[in-house]
Amino acid sequence: MNMSFSWLGAIAVAASVASAPLHHNDAGRPRTAAAPPCATDSNYQRLAFWVGDWEVVDSTGAHYATQRVRAVIDACAITAEWTGRVGDKGMNLSSFDGKTGEWRQMYVSNQVPAPLGVSLRRSDPSYSGPGVRFIPLLDPPAGGLARTRVTIMPLSDHRALQRFEDSKDGGKTWHLVFDAEHRQRTADP
Repeated sequence: MNMSFSWLGAIAVAASVASAPLHHNDAGRPRTAAAPPCATDSNYQRLAFWVGDWEVVDSTGAHYATQRVRAVIDACAITAEWTGRVGDKGMNLSSFDGKTGEWRQMYVSNQVPAPLGVSLRRSDPSYSGPGVRFIPLLDPPAGGLARTRVTIMPLSDHRALQRFEDSKDGGKTWHLVFDAEHRQRTADP
């Protein structure tokens, strides 16, 4: 558990440093236009396809929610704000952790898995497909067979997919809970 709080603390420190005013001695120095390191590191860019304003549709193509995904802190992290059609809201912060070589995600919602739910996730080291698959940060208790995973992957035609799956047999078989197809939103009239 300390590891997850350390990671969240590091994000908070990075945000604080990024928003701090320039020191007096820095004001006269010319700034270079070099790209931030995270913007050019492929590890940090595995979810770059997801950045945008999205209409989320269910498997029938019906509107389900909207999601606004942004690269933040010089492209070192991604935030995603979910707004559902029945008052459900959620937000996550995702980033690559160079120390562990894993992606980390904290998701907070007023609905999932229960009202005011919080989920801490890490990337699944066994997943080699496009995008990132997230699994719970902490391993389940010994003997526990329930598992969950969320995969965020690119689709053709500038679309993306969030696939939510559950397993009741320790991950031998997976049951699709929900496919959330993301379609780029057009500007409101």
